[in-house]
Amino acid sequence: MSITSSNCDHLHDVQDLTPHDVIERLAAAKEHCRLSGARFTPLRQQIYQLVLESDQPVGAYDLITQLQQMRLSDIGDSESLKAFDVPDKPSTKKRAPKNVAPPTVYRSLEFLLSEGLIHQLTSINAYVPCCHPRAQHTAAFLICDQCQRVQECSSLPVQEMMSFAEQDVGFTVERSVIELSGRCQVCQ
Repeated sequence: MSITSSNCDHLHDVQDLTPHDVIERLAAAKEHCRLSGARFTPLRQQIYQLVLESDQPVGAYDLITQLQQMRLSDIGDSESLKAFDVPDKPSTKKRAPKNVAPPTVYRSLEFLLSEGLIHQLTSINAYVPCCHPRAQHTAAFLICDQCQRVQECSSLPVQEMMSFAEQDVGFTVERSVIELSGRCQVCQ
């Protein structure tokens, strides 16, 4: 795995993004994918946006539900716009929203993980935005059991642990997940 260092000496609240931050992150992700030749499809963009906008870690099935609700809302909006049209003959066709298939959502999440845009929290089976998108790094996550707040830490001690495993022990790290559960500063 050989991790490139992207260290900072403070914690990041991963869900503390403003609407402006979300817009900037989406634009940066689109540009990154364009430059690398990766396909940042509309579904991938929607899923990334939902992860960015979430105020807590979000699971795949939560994303599926949100996407399905968005599609139902889009159908409802287009149907209400038709009410202002004067059709030649009444429409007997109703459009049903296309279901959101779990495999497509999981593939999109895998894409976002591989591009370094999100992290997967395995202990709670959920996803959060990466505080240092696209910078390959090892992070530790502090997960509050009470409020679900997640903080990302990619500090020097975390990097030293990875370096110890690779250089001192000769262990090739292919994937790392460091998660600490407890109570955050606010909930204590």
